[in-house]
Amino acid sequence: MTLPPAAPGIPVLGNALRMMGDVQQFFVDTYREMGPAYRVRALNQAFVILAGEQANRFLLEHGDEVFSSEESFGGLNREFGMRVHVLRGRPHRHLRKVLATGLSRDLLAARWDDVVAESERLFDEWRGQPALPVVDRFQRLAAAQLSIALTGSSSAAQFETLRSAFELVLDVTIAGKWPAATLRWPAYRRARAQILSFARAALEQRATHPRTGGPRDLLDRALDAVDENGEPYPMDVRAGMALQGYFAGINTLAYLYSFMLHALLQNPDVLARVTAEADDGPLAFDRLRHMPASQGLALETLRVYPPAPGSARTVTKDFEFEGFHIEKGRRVLVATSVPHQLPEHFPDPARFDIDRDFASARKASVYAPFSVGSHTCLGAGMTEVLSVATIALMLRRLTVTPSQPERPLRITATPGPNPGKRFKVAVEGRRSHSSV
Repeated sequence: MTLPPAAPGIPVLGNALRMMGDVQQFFVDTYREMGPAYRVRALNQAFVILAGEQANRFLLEHGDEVFSSEESFGGLNREFGMRVHVLRGRPHRHLRKVLATGLSRDLLAARWDDVVAESERLFDEWRGQPALPVVDRFQRLAAAQLSIALTGSSSAAQFETLRSAFELVLDVTIAGKWPAATLRWPAYRRARAQILSFARAALEQRATHPRTGGPRDLLDRALDAVDENGEPYPMDVRAGMALQGYFAGINTLAYLYSFMLHALLQNPDVLARVTAEADDGPLAFDRLRHMPASQGLALETLRVYPPAPGSARTVTKDFEFEGFHIEKGRRVLVATSVPHQLPEHFPDPARFDIDRDFASARKASVYAPFSVGSHTCLGAGMTEVLSVATIALMLRRLTVTPSQPERPLRITATPGPNPGKRFKVAVEGRRSHSSV
């Protein structure tokens, strides 16, 4: 029985230094050097990496048979009641379906005017700033957009608490950046208690004052939700459902917005096309589906800078993959976005091309910015729509240029691949009229 080979590393740290930066590029480079299966070590963590088209197909076709998410994502359930991350089989399918109805594009469409108004208000605050911290501002924007779309009200007052606590949980439970004892720090425990209290209060407020008219939102779905056997979910799970959009969405959206802006600044021809498209009439919700340049920008950015370069799992029973034996108990990371950088799937992959055939690549499971299989990101559809809308709204309102054009982008891997605090831009006003 042959184990996958070990990727070369350095004493003590193993592969940690390379994986702390552009982890997607690390997966691609190591796949080219070592093939579709190899072992990595980062400090106290060890993984088998499965990569390439066959790895994606294996996860899609056999993932539920041989993998569990409990070890990698159990912390999200223990800390915030986000049970969907650890369930398998029928209970998992049922809870995903319940959550999906509360994260739908219909909610964004129903509250489009409110989302636009809040987005434009925040964009106006950016004007005149010579060194605006891009990731931070986009995180605040994404939090406002999601809270309005998913619940009908803003969560701005809780933003700092939400961000710090959620990012720490990700760093501890998924990335393994900090020891588990970190989650016993008094400051974190206070933040966690505040977040859970916020979620429960929102649910109680909605139960006491139900909404009338419009589609049912995330709070409505959480209040009414029953499990696969028709039994009401306990309150901690309902609170986790209410928080799901914030948790899964804020950083995913903010990092995508940031990378899209970077791509525009690096590709003037794309910037010109997307700006002209954004300017072509009022930005009503129905027009978002008829903006091919903006959609291409979002999809190509997701190809080059995927928000989920890999899906972490634990092996529940031995299996064979591409001539290697993977035994029960091993931690595995399926690097689902490696095919994004392979020329057999995306010709000239180093070129930023918004006119690629993403539909065929998605169908073949080689375009997988949100993973593949039963644990694909629930908010993927809303993420793509909001990214098109947000960049169009920004371009209609602002002129953005790099603060330090000579400084290269430095990607950091945690709590998700992002451009980091060094990415800053200069912002000037362009228009003041409403975009709707």
